[in-house]
Amino acid sequence: MTSNYRANFYILLVMSFLATSCQLGAVDESSGKTHVELVDTKYSLTKDREELDKLRESLPPEVKKQNDEKALMAEWMGELRHPPEVVRDKFSNLVRKKRELFNKDMTRLREEYSKNEKRAREEFLKNAVEEREDFLKRKVSREKRAEFFNDQDEVRRTYFAEQREKRDEFESDVREKRKNFDDYIKEKTADINAELKDYNMRWREKIEKENLQKENQQ
Repeated sequence: MTSNYRANFYILLVMSFLATSCQLGAVDESSGKTHVELVDTKYSLTKDREELDKLRESLPPEVKKQNDEKALMAEWMGELRHPPEVVRDKFSNLVRKKRELFNKDMTRLREEYSKNEKRAREEFLKNAVEEREDFLKRKVSREKRAEFFNDQDEVRRTYFAEQREKRDEFESDVREKRKNFDDYIKEKTADINAELKDYNMRWREKIEKENLQKENQQ
């Protein structure tokens, strides 16, 4: 298997390795339903944009048209340039960075939700106080007073019940995002482990060949 053939072969392998689209909200036109992919694009296992642009400058035109994720894996294993343990370390470091990014985004998302939730709750309570103060300025019957406070209490219970439901939905969504991210990383880890088995074998063949050549030259 020539080096060019192997490079092209691994480029094709990468298409299956990182073919999973990470964009959210893809629409199935036949059913009209929205399908949510596992994770957002920025968590996919590819190089940063700046690094990718540098890499693409050295790639032939036909490869430049290919997916950026595919280019990353082609760089790692398209040719026998890195020992298998280096490739694994590169992958592990990339996963770590993407996990840190994901965790940071989830923390920011929760903080923003909590801030908006608190703001809405304070606004609701403020309006309730103003309504109560305005009502108490009027001269009304005991029945009207009881009816007002009962209505306010019902509105308050309804509001906080809805807030709890929204919070539960939000937390459920966050858990689903985290599960999807973990599943995505687990899948890609299994994929690269499988690819590394073949890469490791080719690397050993390369080292054995180089050692044999050195022995023959001595």
